Amino acid sequence: MTEAAWVSPQVALSEAITAAKLGQLALARRLLSEIVAKDPKNERAWLWVAGLAEDRQAAYDALNHVLDINPRNQQAMNALSLARLQEMAEQRNLRPAPRPEPAPEPDVRAQPRPTGAQPSSWACPLCLEASAYPMRKCPCCKAILGVGAIEDYAANKGANEELLLDAVRRFEQMTRQSDSHDIRLNLALAYLNMNRSAEALPHLRKAMSMNGSNPALARLTESLAGRKLVVAVDDSLTVRKIVSITLERLGYRVMTAKEGGEALAMTAQVQPDLILLDITMPGMDGYQVCKAIKQNQATRRIPVVMLSGKDGFFDKVKGRLAGATDYITKPFHEATLAEAVRKYAQ
Repeated sequence: MTEAAWVSPQVALSEAITAAKLGQLALARRLLSEIVAKDPKNERAWLWVAGLAEDRQAAYDALNHVLDINPRNQQAMNALSLARLQEMAEQRNLRPAPRPEPAPEPDVRAQPRPTGAQPSSWACPLCLEASAYPMRKCPCCKAILGVGAIEDYAANKGANEELLLDAVRRFEQMTRQSDSHDIRLNLALAYLNMNRSAEALPHLRKAMSMNGSNPALARLTESLAGRKLVVAVDDSLTVRKIVSITLERLGYRVMTAKEGGEALAMTAQVQPDLILLDITMPGMDGYQVCKAIKQNQATRRIPVVMLSGKDGFFDKVKGRLAGATDYITKPFHEATLAEAVRKYAQ
């Protein structure tokens, strides 16, 4: 069960909308799917499901679901009418295409097969999906396999996080029994494909210590180690994911924490270049966490940018008094986040 499943439908919907506005459409769709599964009469959530639908029929189904809940929902009626008018216009403009000639039956005997390869002779090391031949990118979990450039993993938007988390759990269990270069490398690849490069780095270093003769692995490890490290602290899983994905693609390593105590322990251990700190959290709030960071001789020089759902003058003053370097109001645009991180992660 995801952390989002434990929050109220209103909070979860707000997070899904934030994800959609920041362009994280796959995450927004997943959150909306969880919301309507738990609260099937949530009209607003179904309207967002329709707005983010990947095909017309799915949008129709979601809008009709809204009207089943509330036959007077004007927004759903207008959207359905507009969609049907567009569909009719498209049908009027369509002309029948010439019938294609039937394709010749493929000659299986003529198809070349790589020397020595046997059907089902390879399986993805992460999700264990079988394939006839080794692949650079797994068609099942969508992970990039093998050692490459860090930018390739950061740009990989289609990886199946559920399958990759299963792989992480499996390989971590293996390390407790019999550690190896391959296990550590596969752990690193799973984290890299989830845009969690800060968690990948220790496994890359361990793999290097077991087999340092791979120049591609050395380049990847060095490239990753040279990136600035940002710690993002927020009790919202959605915000943590958005911040992590955004900054990984901009060339930073990101570690996340969901509450103040975890953030303080993490900060003292890893000494990040910047901390992005939510104000409203259970237990210690952001002001208390910021004050503790600034009172610690080892962490006091780390810049702290506070994230808040409020845009009040007194909140900003209170943040400054706690030692905050700057203040960003949520929901924020990616450009605003990127500018703040570039400015302070020196």
